[in-house]
Amino acid sequence: MGSVNSELEKNSIKVICTISTLNVNEIATYVAKLLCSKMPELKLNYTDIFTTISRIPMYIAELPENQSDACYFYKNSSIYFRKGLTFDKIKNLAVHECIHHIQEVKDSKDDLKKLGLCTYVGNKAFGTALNEGAVQLITSFLIGEKSDIVKYYDITLPTDSPSYYPLICNLVKQIGYVSNFSTLFDSTIYSNNAFFDKFVAACGEDEAFKIQQNLDKLVSYEEKIAKLNQKVQTEDLKYKKFKATTDKIKEYKSKIRKVFIDTQNLIITSFFDRESKNLHDITRVEEYRKFLYSFQNLIGTVDGLIGCRK
Repeated sequence: MGSVNSELEKNSIKVICTISTLNVNEIATYVAKLLCSKMPELKLNYTDIFTTISRIPMYIAELPENQSDACYFYKNSSIYFRKGLTFDKIKNLAVHECIHHIQEVKDSKDDLKKLGLCTYVGNKAFGTALNEGAVQLITSFLIGEKSDIVKYYDITLPTDSPSYYPLICNLVKQIGYVSNFSTLFDSTIYSNNAFFDKFVAACGEDEAFKIQQNLDKLVSYEEKIAKLNQKVQTEDLKYKKFKATTDKIKEYKSKIRKVFIDTQNLIITSFFDRESKNLHDITRVEEYRKFLYSFQNLIGTVDGLIGCRK
């Protein structure tokens, strides 16, 4: 317990109170009903899901300002919600975090091995952003969040999740479109490799790993921007330090634009170039044309351009 408490302190999470059993059960009912009624293809058992969620320790806590309003802490399999939230807000935020708990695969030593599409090797995680995007796509669908056209970092894009991971959700949806959505969601919940195998088959092994790495870069850059913004807002910086910090923020924003466009271009070229080699008859050509036309509804643009190569 001491090591967990020190980890919480390291992550600036300060527990205020435990959420009551009555409220946890209400959250469990809400999440289990959504998962089982709106995604029957996953073949989840309502009683099992309710029981699993009802046993998750949940807390109201002080969370860092640059962090989201809820977090799943896998080292003690608990969920923390920011103080001051309404219970309806907590229930909706709980959907994403409860899915993380359902995804969790640990070994006999209680070390995390898999979390949906994310694999842990030692202390390193591979595919964190891919998994977060997939979980958020599921969450947005379950809670009925409306898709929207948004603009972040000068990138205009459609996203199913305007408020949480909008860029990542856009790219993961592109990946799901060229691979297989049903397998994407199944692997996200059941933490298996079926989706990544389809991803590799659709885009190529090197390309799939590069795309996965780029998604992690995007999340890393956004986290750095959030920390720098927090520094600007809370510290009394001298002009030179202020200028250096704001310049760094601009640099990370530029990196995000480039990585997003490069990743999108890689998804497009790796999939459609491979598919173009299989156009052996008129029917296949027509299917390819329709698929490509529909894909255009998913892409993000910078200043009206799909590509932004330097």
